[in-house]
Amino acid sequence: MRSLRGDRMTYGWPVAPFDRQHAVRGFFCDPRIGDRGSKAFHFGIDVSARDGTPVYAVQPGTVDLEGEQNIAVVEAGGDREHGYWHIVPAVRHGEHVAQHALLGHIAKGWGHVHFAERSGGEYWNPLRDGALTPFSDFGAPVVDRIVAERRGVPLDPNTLAGVVDLIAEAHDIPPISAPPPWHGMPVTPALLRWRLVRNGRAVVPWRIVADFRTTLPPASHFGAVYAPGTRQNHPNEPGLFRFQLAAAFDTRRHPDGSYRIDVESADTRKNASRGRLTLTLTNGLL
Repeated sequence: MRSLRGDRMTYGWPVAPFDRQHAVRGFFCDPRIGDRGSKAFHFGIDVSARDGTPVYAVQPGTVDLEGEQNIAVVEAGGDREHGYWHIVPAVRHGEHVAQHALLGHIAKGWGHVHFAERSGGEYWNPLRDGALTPFSDFGAPVVDRIVAERRGVPLDPNTLAGVVDLIAEAHDIPPISAPPPWHGMPVTPALLRWRLVRNGRAVVPWRIVADFRTTLPPASHFGAVYAPGTRQNHPNEPGLFRFQLAAAFDTRRHPDGSYRIDVESADTRKNASRGRLTLTLTNGLL
C-alpha cells in the first residue's frame, strides 16, 4: 500500500524474521547532540541486533552505496528509498536487489542497524501506522515533570510572575527493550502538546510542541522543540527529553490567580497520558 505522500506503505523488518517485531532502541526524532554541540533530530529508527547480524532489503530496488557502511535501496522511479546504516555491505553500487535480499551485516561495535525511509524529499517515521509491520505499542508515554524556569533555574509555581519558560520532561519506553547497555533506555514520544486552563476553561488552547508521527521537522526547529538541558541516550546513561512548551511566556498577559497546565504525550498508536501542574500568577504582588 502506498500514496504519493508516502504515508501508506507496509513493509517488513530489515532483520530476520521479517514478520516478527524486534527491539528498537532509538526512535524517530530522538535528540542527537554531538560532543561539539551539534543538535539534530534522529532521522530514522535504530533496530537493535548483534554485531554481524544479516540485514535485508525491505523492498526491491537499486543499491546506492552512500558510504563505507551506509546503503540506500532506491525503488523504481527514484522517489522512495530506504536507508541502512552501520552495516558492512554485501552488495555492489548499482546492483538491483529483490525484497528480502541480503544487503550486508551489522558492523562491529554498533549493535544495531539505523533504518530510515525517505520519500518526496522527506524522511518519514517508519513506526507510523501502515509502514513497518508488525509493530505494536500498548504503553503510553509518560509526562515526568512540568516546570517553570527562568534562565534554567526552576521557579516556585505558586508565585509566578513576569516572563518564564514553561518546560515539560517526557519519555516513552520501547515495547521491546534492547539488551544492555541500552536496556530500559527512554525514547521520545511521537506527539506532545499542552494547554493552559483556568476555572475549567482553556485560556490557551491545545498547542502542539512536537509532532514526530509522520515526517522529520526541519533541523532549525530543534531549539523550539527540545529545551536546554536535553540529553541523548548513551550506553548505560539514560537521556533526558525536555520539551519547550513556551519559551519567554509572559505571565502578565493573564490575570493573577490559579491556573493549570495540562501536558499530553502520545505515541504513533494513539496511546496517551497526561501530566498537570497547578500554578498561581502573582504579578499584582510585585
